[in-house]
Amino acid sequence: MALLAASPALAATCTPVQHPPSPAEPDDAFGFLDGTALSEPCTVDIQTEIIGHHGKQNGRFTSLNSKVEATWLAAPRWMISVAFWHAFHAIRDNTVPGYPNHNRSAFDGASVQVAYQFRERGEHAFDPGFSVGIETRYAKISEGTAFSADRYSVAIKGAIDMALSGDRLYGAFNFSLGPGTERVRLAPGHVADSALELGLAATYRLTPGGNTFVGVNARYAASFGNAFYGRWSGHAILAGPTLYHEFGTVGPLQYVFLSVAWTPQIWGRAAAGATGNYDLVNAERQQFRLRIGGML
Repeated sequence: MALLAASPALAATCTPVQHPPSPAEPDDAFGFLDGTALSEPCTVDIQTEIIGHHGKQNGRFTSLNSKVEATWLAAPRWMISVAFWHAFHAIRDNTVPGYPNHNRSAFDGASVQVAYQFRERGEHAFDPGFSVGIETRYAKISEGTAFSADRYSVAIKGAIDMALSGDRLYGAFNFSLGPGTERVRLAPGHVADSALELGLAATYRLTPGGNTFVGVNARYAASFGNAFYGRWSGHAILAGPTLYHEFGTVGPLQYVFLSVAWTPQIWGRAAAGATGNYDLVNAERQQFRLRIGGML
Protein backbone atom coordinates (compact mmCIF):
# COMPACT_ATOMS: atom_id res chain seq x y z
CA MET A 1 0.00 0.00 0.00
CA ALA A 2 2.86 2.37 0.77
CA LEU A 3 4.25 1.83 -2.72
CA LEU A 4 0.93 2.70 -4.38
CA ALA A 5 0.49 5.73 -2.15
CA ALA A 6 3.91 7.03 -3.17
CA SER A 7 3.08 7.04 -6.89
CA PRO A 8 0.66 10.05 -6.91
CA ALA A 9 3.08 11.98 -4.69
CA LEU A 10 5.88 11.36 -7.18
CA ALA A 11 3.70 12.48 -10.08
CA ALA A 12 2.74 15.69 -8.25
CA THR A 13 6.34 16.79 -7.66
CA CYS A 14 7.95 16.06 -11.06
CA THR A 15 7.92 17.94 -14.31
CA PRO A 16 8.03 16.18 -17.69
CA VAL A 17 11.03 17.15 -19.83
CA GLN A 18 11.73 16.95 -23.56
CA HIS A 19 15.12 15.27 -23.74
CA PRO A 20 17.64 16.36 -26.39
CA PRO A 21 19.18 13.71 -28.65
CA SER A 22 21.89 11.75 -26.85
CA PRO A 23 23.85 8.49 -27.33
CA ALA A 24 21.77 5.37 -26.76
CA GLU A 25 22.00 3.53 -23.46
CA PRO A 26 22.50 -0.27 -23.63
CA ASP A 27 19.72 -1.26 -21.21
CA ASP A 28 17.49 -2.81 -23.91
CA ALA A 29 20.40 -4.05 -26.04
CA PHE A 30 21.01 -7.39 -24.27
CA GLY A 31 18.61 -9.51 -26.34
CA PHE A 32 16.73 -11.95 -24.10
CA LEU A 33 18.32 -10.33 -21.03
CA ASP A 34 17.32 -7.09 -19.31
CA GLY A 35 19.33 -4.17 -18.00
CA THR A 36 18.95 -2.44 -14.63
CA ALA A 37 17.96 1.12 -15.60
CA LEU A 38 14.83 2.74 -14.19
CA SER A 39 12.11 4.65 -15.98
CA GLU A 40 12.32 8.41 -15.58
CA PRO A 41 9.90 10.38 -13.36
CA CYS A 42 6.73 11.61 -15.13
CA THR A 43 7.18 9.19 -18.05
CA VAL A 44 5.74 5.84 -19.09
CA ASP A 45 7.85 3.35 -21.04
CA ILE A 46 5.69 1.62 -23.66
CA GLN A 47 6.84 -1.45 -25.57
CA THR A 48 5.48 -4.32 -27.57
CA GLU A 49 7.30 -7.65 -27.62
CA ILE A 50 7.07 -10.90 -29.57
CA ILE A 51 8.83 -14.04 -28.35
CA GLY A 52 8.87 -16.78 -30.96
CA HIS A 53 9.49 -20.51 -30.48
CA HIS A 54 10.09 -22.69 -33.53
CA GLY A 55 10.93 -26.33 -34.18
CA LYS A 56 10.58 -29.55 -32.24
CA GLN A 57 11.76 -32.99 -33.33
CA ASN A 58 9.55 -33.59 -36.37
CA GLY A 59 6.54 -31.96 -37.94
CA ARG A 60 5.72 -28.30 -37.44
CA PHE A 61 5.84 -26.27 -34.25
CA THR A 62 5.53 -22.47 -34.12
CA SER A 63 4.51 -20.49 -31.06
CA LEU A 64 4.36 -16.69 -30.74
CA ASN A 65 3.84 -15.06 -27.36
CA SER A 66 3.31 -11.31 -27.68
CA LYS A 67 2.64 -8.61 -25.13
CA VAL A 68 2.03 -4.89 -24.79
CA GLU A 69 3.63 -3.50 -21.64
CA ALA A 70 3.67 -0.20 -19.76
CA THR A 71 6.36 0.56 -17.14
CA TRP A 72 6.61 3.56 -14.85
CA LEU A 73 8.44 4.77 -11.75
CA ALA A 74 6.10 4.28 -8.80
CA ALA A 75 8.49 5.63 -6.13
CA PRO A 76 12.24 6.34 -6.00
CA ARG A 77 14.01 3.15 -7.19
CA TRP A 78 10.69 1.26 -7.53
CA MET A 79 9.19 0.36 -10.92
CA ILE A 80 5.88 -1.24 -11.85
CA SER A 81 5.10 -2.97 -15.17
CA VAL A 82 1.69 -4.11 -16.41
CA ALA A 83 1.39 -6.27 -19.53
CA PHE A 84 -1.36 -7.92 -21.59
CA TRP A 85 -0.51 -11.06 -23.57
CA HIS A 86 -1.58 -12.80 -26.76
CA ALA A 87 -0.67 -16.34 -27.90
CA PHE A 88 -0.47 -17.97 -31.32
CA HIS A 89 0.23 -21.67 -31.93
CA ALA A 90 0.62 -23.65 -35.16
CA ILE A 91 1.36 -27.31 -34.38
CA ARG A 92 1.14 -30.12 -36.92
CA ASP A 93 2.33 -33.76 -36.93
CA ASN A 94 4.74 -33.27 -34.03
CA THR A 95 6.29 -36.43 -32.61
CA VAL A 96 7.29 -34.92 -29.25
CA PRO A 97 4.71 -36.03 -26.64
CA GLY A 98 2.37 -33.38 -25.28
CA TYR A 99 2.05 -31.25 -28.43
CA PRO A 100 -1.10 -32.33 -30.32
CA ASN A 101 -2.12 -30.72 -33.61
CA HIS A 102 -3.47 -27.26 -32.98
CA ASN A 103 -3.93 -23.87 -34.67
CA ARG A 104 -4.97 -21.08 -32.36
CA SER A 105 -4.69 -17.34 -31.80
CA ALA A 106 -6.18 -15.90 -28.60
CA PHE A 107 -5.85 -13.44 -25.72
CA ASP A 108 -3.51 -14.96 -23.13
CA GLY A 109 -3.97 -13.08 -19.86
CA ALA A 110 -1.96 -10.44 -18.03
CA SER A 111 1.07 -9.96 -15.81
CA VAL A 112 2.30 -7.47 -13.21
CA GLN A 113 5.93 -6.94 -12.25
CA VAL A 114 7.45 -4.90 -9.43
CA ALA A 115 11.21 -4.19 -9.51
CA TYR A 116 13.63 -2.44 -7.17
CA GLN A 117 16.99 -0.99 -8.19
CA PHE A 118 19.54 -1.56 -5.45
CA ARG A 119 22.35 0.13 -7.34
CA GLU A 120 22.55 2.25 -10.48
CA ARG A 121 25.05 1.27 -13.16
CA GLY A 122 28.10 3.55 -13.13
CA GLU A 123 29.76 5.15 -16.14
CA HIS A 124 33.15 3.54 -15.49
CA ALA A 125 34.13 -0.03 -16.29
CA PHE A 126 33.15 -2.73 -13.77
CA ASP A 127 30.88 -0.39 -11.79
CA PRO A 128 27.72 -2.58 -11.83
CA GLY A 129 24.04 -1.85 -11.49
CA PHE A 130 21.85 -4.35 -9.64
CA SER A 131 18.08 -4.79 -9.55
CA VAL A 132 15.59 -7.45 -8.46
CA GLY A 133 11.94 -7.98 -9.27
CA ILE A 134 8.98 -10.30 -8.92
CA GLU A 135 6.51 -10.99 -11.73
CA THR A 136 3.11 -12.64 -11.33
CA ARG A 137 1.22 -13.84 -14.39
CA TYR A 138 -2.16 -15.34 -15.20
CA ALA A 139 -2.34 -17.12 -18.58
CA LYS A 140 -5.37 -18.51 -20.40
CA ILE A 141 -3.52 -20.78 -22.86
CA SER A 142 -1.47 -23.87 -22.05
CA GLU A 143 2.01 -23.34 -23.51
CA GLY A 144 2.44 -27.04 -24.16
CA THR A 145 -0.89 -28.01 -25.71
CA ALA A 146 -2.36 -24.65 -26.83
CA PHE A 147 -5.62 -25.71 -25.13
CA SER A 148 -7.63 -23.36 -22.92
CA ALA A 149 -6.21 -23.43 -19.40
CA ASP A 150 -5.87 -21.51 -16.17
CA ARG A 151 -2.19 -20.97 -15.42
CA TYR A 152 -0.69 -19.02 -12.54
CA SER A 153 3.05 -18.43 -12.20
CA VAL A 154 5.51 -16.36 -10.21
CA ALA A 155 9.04 -15.46 -11.30
CA ILE A 156 11.72 -13.95 -9.07
CA LYS A 157 14.19 -12.06 -11.26
CA GLY A 158 17.57 -10.42 -10.84
CA ALA A 159 19.77 -8.37 -13.18
CA ILE A 160 23.35 -7.07 -13.07
CA ASP A 161 24.83 -4.95 -15.85
CA MET A 162 28.00 -2.89 -16.25
CA ALA A 163 30.31 -1.18 -18.68
CA LEU A 164 33.23 -3.44 -19.63
CA SER A 165 35.24 -0.98 -21.73
CA GLY A 166 34.48 2.74 -21.79
CA ASP A 167 31.09 3.51 -23.32
CA ARG A 168 31.48 0.92 -26.09
CA LEU A 169 31.29 -2.56 -24.52
CA TYR A 170 28.70 -3.60 -21.91
CA GLY A 171 27.80 -6.88 -20.21
CA ALA A 172 24.80 -8.25 -18.30
CA PHE A 173 23.85 -11.22 -16.13
CA ASN A 174 20.24 -12.25 -15.39
CA PHE A 175 18.58 -14.96 -13.33
CA SER A 176 14.94 -16.01 -13.09
CA LEU A 177 13.30 -18.73 -11.00
CA GLY A 178 9.85 -19.57 -9.81
CA PRO A 179 6.93 -22.02 -9.68
CA GLY A 180 3.79 -22.31 -11.75
CA THR A 181 0.58 -24.30 -11.70
CA GLU A 182 -1.75 -25.08 -14.58
CA ARG A 183 -5.14 -26.67 -15.06
CA VAL A 184 -6.24 -27.45 -18.61
CA ARG A 185 -9.95 -26.71 -18.79
CA LEU A 186 -12.23 -29.74 -18.73
CA ALA A 187 -9.30 -31.81 -17.39
CA PRO A 188 -9.11 -32.94 -13.75
CA GLY A 189 -6.62 -31.44 -11.32
CA HIS A 190 -3.69 -29.05 -11.52
CA VAL A 191 -0.16 -29.73 -12.78
CA ALA A 192 2.72 -27.91 -11.02
CA ASP A 193 6.09 -27.03 -12.52
CA SER A 194 9.07 -24.77 -11.90
CA ALA A 195 11.87 -23.26 -13.95
CA LEU A 196 15.36 -21.82 -13.58
CA GLU A 197 17.08 -19.60 -16.13
CA LEU A 198 20.56 -18.02 -16.08
CA GLY A 199 21.77 -15.68 -18.80
CA LEU A 200 24.89 -13.79 -19.92
CA ALA A 201 25.10 -11.12 -22.62
CA ALA A 202 27.59 -8.67 -24.10
CA THR A 203 26.81 -5.79 -26.46
CA TYR A 204 29.10 -3.43 -28.37
CA ARG A 205 28.38 0.11 -29.59
CA LEU A 206 29.38 0.16 -33.25
CA THR A 207 30.50 3.81 -33.41
CA PRO A 208 31.58 6.29 -30.68
CA GLY A 209 28.45 7.98 -29.33
CA GLY A 210 26.33 5.92 -31.71
CA ASN A 211 22.87 4.42 -31.34
CA THR A 212 23.48 0.92 -32.71
CA PHE A 213 24.70 -2.09 -30.71
CA VAL A 214 25.51 -5.65 -31.78
CA GLY A 215 26.23 -8.46 -29.38
CA VAL A 216 25.65 -12.00 -28.21
CA ASN A 217 23.50 -13.57 -25.50
CA ALA A 218 23.42 -17.07 -24.00
CA ARG A 219 20.97 -18.71 -21.60
CA TYR A 220 20.81 -21.89 -19.57
CA ALA A 221 17.22 -23.03 -18.95
CA ALA A 222 16.23 -25.91 -16.67
CA SER A 223 12.70 -27.29 -16.20
CA PHE A 224 11.25 -29.29 -13.31
CA GLY A 225 8.08 -31.34 -12.96
CA ASN A 226 6.91 -29.92 -9.63
CA ALA A 227 6.80 -26.55 -7.88
CA PHE A 228 9.92 -27.07 -5.74
CA TYR A 229 12.64 -28.16 -8.19
CA GLY A 230 12.40 -31.79 -7.09
CA ARG A 231 11.82 -33.63 -10.40
CA TRP A 232 14.15 -32.57 -13.19
CA SER A 233 12.56 -32.77 -16.64
CA GLY A 234 15.17 -31.21 -18.91
CA HIS A 235 17.69 -28.46 -19.57
CA ALA A 236 19.07 -26.58 -22.56
CA ILE A 237 21.66 -24.00 -23.61
CA LEU A 238 20.58 -21.39 -26.15
CA ALA A 239 22.94 -18.80 -27.64
CA GLY A 240 22.94 -16.36 -30.53
CA PRO A 241 23.34 -12.78 -31.79
CA THR A 242 21.60 -9.55 -30.79
CA LEU A 243 20.95 -6.23 -32.57
CA TYR A 244 19.72 -2.95 -31.09
CA HIS A 245 19.10 0.45 -32.65
CA GLU A 246 17.63 3.62 -31.17
CA PHE A 247 15.81 5.90 -33.62
CA GLY A 248 15.25 8.91 -31.32
CA THR A 249 11.93 10.77 -31.20
CA VAL A 250 9.04 9.45 -33.28
CA GLY A 251 5.81 11.41 -32.83
CA PRO A 252 4.97 11.58 -29.11
CA LEU A 253 7.50 8.86 -28.19
CA GLN A 254 11.10 9.58 -27.20
CA TYR A 255 14.01 7.11 -27.31
CA VAL A 256 12.17 4.82 -29.75
CA PHE A 257 14.12 1.59 -30.18
CA LEU A 258 14.17 -1.77 -31.94
CA SER A 259 15.75 -4.81 -30.29
CA VAL A 260 16.17 -8.22 -31.96
CA ALA A 261 17.67 -11.46 -30.61
CA TRP A 262 17.90 -14.99 -32.01
CA THR A 263 19.01 -17.97 -29.91
CA PRO A 264 19.09 -21.46 -31.42
CA GLN A 265 19.42 -24.34 -28.98
CA ILE A 266 23.02 -25.53 -29.18
CA TRP A 267 22.78 -28.33 -26.61
CA GLY A 268 20.26 -29.87 -24.27
CA ARG A 269 18.77 -33.01 -22.80
CA ALA A 270 15.26 -34.02 -21.78
CA ALA A 271 14.56 -36.51 -19.00
CA ALA A 272 15.49 -40.05 -20.05
CA GLY A 273 17.13 -38.63 -23.19
CA ALA A 274 13.75 -38.57 -24.93
CA THR A 275 14.88 -36.20 -27.69
CA GLY A 276 18.60 -36.93 -28.03
CA ASN A 277 21.15 -34.13 -27.65
CA TYR A 278 18.46 -31.42 -27.41
CA ASP A 279 15.69 -30.76 -24.92
CA LEU A 280 12.75 -30.55 -27.31
CA VAL A 281 10.17 -31.44 -24.66
CA ASN A 282 10.57 -28.21 -22.66
CA ALA A 283 12.29 -25.99 -25.24
CA GLU A 284 12.59 -25.54 -29.01
CA ARG A 285 15.30 -25.62 -31.64
CA GLN A 286 15.09 -21.85 -32.12
CA GLN A 287 13.80 -18.88 -30.14
CA PHE A 288 13.70 -15.19 -31.05
CA ARG A 289 12.71 -11.97 -29.31
CA LEU A 290 11.60 -8.77 -31.04
CA ARG A 291 10.89 -5.58 -29.08
CA ILE A 292 9.82 -2.11 -30.17
CA GLY A 293 9.35 0.60 -27.56
CA GLY A 294 9.77 4.17 -26.45
CA MET A 295 9.18 6.67 -23.66
CA LEU A 296 5.90 8.59 -23.47
